Amino acid sequence: MSSVTDKLFADGRELKLSNRVGKGGEGEVFSLVDIPGHAVKRYFPQIAGDRETKIRAMVGSRVSASATTVAFPEHVVTDGRGKFVGFMMRLVDKHKEIHELQTPSSRQKHFPKADYRFLVRVALNVARVFAQVHSTGCVVGDINQRGILVSDSATVALIDADSFQFIHNGERHLCVVGVPEYTPPELQGKSLKDIVRTKDHDAFGLAVCIFQILCMDRHPFSGRFRAGDMPLEKAISEFRFVYSGRNTGMEPPPGSVKLSDFPPYVRMNFEEAFAPDHVGKRPNPEMWVKSLEELEQSLRPCSKNRLHHFSRLAQDCPWCRMEATYGRPLFVNPDIDPIIVGDSKVDDSKGWVIDVAALLAAVNNCTIPTSVSIALPPIDQTLPPSAEAQQQKNSQGLLPFLRIAGLGIAAFGVFTFTLKHPSLLLSFGLIGFGLFLLFKKAEEKGAVFVARHFQTWSKIKSAVQAIQAKAPLDKAQKTKSEALAAIEQYQTLSKSYEKVRIEYNGKRQKEQLETYLSGFPLRRASIPKLRTSDFAAMASYNFHTAFDVKTRNVQQVQGIGPVKEANLKAWVRGLEAKFQYNPNYTAEDQAKIRAQQAEIVTKQKGQDDRIKSLIVQLQAEVKALESWRTQNHPELLTLFRELSQLECDISAAGGTVPAKDTIAPHSVNANTTSGYRSTPFWGAGPTSTSAQPARGVSSPCPICGSTMNLRTARRGYRQGSKFWGCTRFPKCRGTRPY
Repeated sequence: MSSVTDKLFADGRELKLSNRVGKGGEGEVFSLVDIPGHAVKRYFPQIAGDRETKIRAMVGSRVSASATTVAFPEHVVTDGRGKFVGFMMRLVDKHKEIHELQTPSSRQKHFPKADYRFLVRVALNVARVFAQVHSTGCVVGDINQRGILVSDSATVALIDADSFQFIHNGERHLCVVGVPEYTPPELQGKSLKDIVRTKDHDAFGLAVCIFQILCMDRHPFSGRFRAGDMPLEKAISEFRFVYSGRNTGMEPPPGSVKLSDFPPYVRMNFEEAFAPDHVGKRPNPEMWVKSLEELEQSLRPCSKNRLHHFSRLAQDCPWCRMEATYGRPLFVNPDIDPIIVGDSKVDDSKGWVIDVAALLAAVNNCTIPTSVSIALPPIDQTLPPSAEAQQQKNSQGLLPFLRIAGLGIAAFGVFTFTLKHPSLLLSFGLIGFGLFLLFKKAEEKGAVFVARHFQTWSKIKSAVQAIQAKAPLDKAQKTKSEALAAIEQYQTLSKSYEKVRIEYNGKRQKEQLETYLSGFPLRRASIPKLRTSDFAAMASYNFHTAFDVKTRNVQQVQGIGPVKEANLKAWVRGLEAKFQYNPNYTAEDQAKIRAQQAEIVTKQKGQDDRIKSLIVQLQAEVKALESWRTQNHPELLTLFRELSQLECDISAAGGTVPAKDTIAPHSVNANTTSGYRSTPFWGAGPTSTSAQPARGVSSPCPICGSTMNLRTARRGYRQGSKFWGCTRFPKCRGTRPY
């Protein structure tokens, strides 16, 4: 069994291994000292035997000469005994795995200068390298993000070529593995060990890869299923392309692109690559090259953000839409040059500049009530009484006559009882029936209709409360609070930007002063009242330089009292007076400052986009609220017609119409504003660190925009402190510090 330290050979030439550049489940990859641009993949001993036949076939066919961007095996590598251990291939360096480019957050770290034009060029080059592989007769098979590498110049390379399916002289060397996310529907859930892959299978995985590059790492089969859960593998197996014009039962995630954002050929390729009726005839790499060239030629810069590029055939900028949804920039400019972007720009002293006053005005102009109620239909008192009410009224009028008749019948029954030969059954029957009529209790006037009235009013209250609960009031108030919070967060970031250089300067000055004072040893100083024994004692306490005297308590040293300490401090002050700060920045200083500023600008830009998106959303929600307040509610009209009839029936029956209790309006839920408050209500918790107005200056309420009064906290740890409180308290609990 060979080991890592054994000598290795390729075509009789000894290879000198250098650093390990990779390790996987099958083996390790090492660069070569004496053959630049090449590497050796050395299989683990338990793997090598299974790979030897395939690698020798690939090397013998010289497949590597046909695809210069693929790390195909070029030479068989053996140990000193001639035993197969691996192969030599091209070394793919200065490339990163493609997921580092697809994901916006990692792209800004690993490809900071990449814009959308760069992404399209990479997608184009991925299609081209797949075309190269297919031209050799190979099938990639195991398509995955770790096997596709991209460089800073948008070149693309494929690695792990030894896993490709390769057929040579009728002998099949299959690809026995695969990643479900890139496996076509017809192969989902199947064992791949004995399946002969086709170029059409690759075409599915290629389309997925291109979709992820073009759509900010979105997977084409990942979305919201309308009828429950839908695992990704199942969605693929059922051809549920989320973005399709077909009815797939799924919807894209929020803030995603649309197929209409792309030119026709790109849209058609995606539809056909993921449709059930195109299995076996999916778009091949050459078709993708053609459609992506069309997309590349159609790109234009966004008028609102010049870092965005999109097809001129799209209705609007998809990246502006996506940034507005998530509040984070998809592309950044690492150089922080002054760039005019819409109504914003980068200023060297303030960072990302926006018109805060105009944005605040736009938010506060959106007036939102603290509660809403719907207008109830009037009671129609002109309705005629129902037949049931009229019948009950008539029965009430016959009651006196029934009592007189009852008295007569009861008396006649008594009379029959006094006869000599009475019929006792008849006598008692007459007496009982007469007494029943005599003492028949009169029903409360309109009692049946009163009971129904209570039931109907209860239904009305429930219906009104349900309707009011659906009012977009809480949603609008929450959006307004979020917009005001985003503005304050932007202001906080702006202050941080302004302090970057000041804080860095202060740090540099402190460091320079520390270095300067550390250059003056105590033993060389001439200080009144201090003797050599004092310096020795101070050294025992680790006092060696002027910097030590400045930063520590020197009186802890035995024999150093107030007088000697004062002389030492005077000596230090004299040195400090001669200190001269060097303001000239080195290249490293500039880089550190710009890195901090770039981070803040990225956050400012995210807040800018979020603020504008929230304002648009808020304006739409306020309009929706006004529309809601004026709409009709047929179910209420029906219930009120029923209530009106009941009240008319109660009156007709001589009863008293019950009083109707009031229905409380729907008020703003306190939780909708809990996400934003410039400071907590006094006594409820610590003060917020967000940006505030100048001390002693009032400003509109951060929640509802109303005026504010100066108040004094009566409880909490700020008891006795003054603060600005909303004039609409307690309906609104907005506060600001004094």
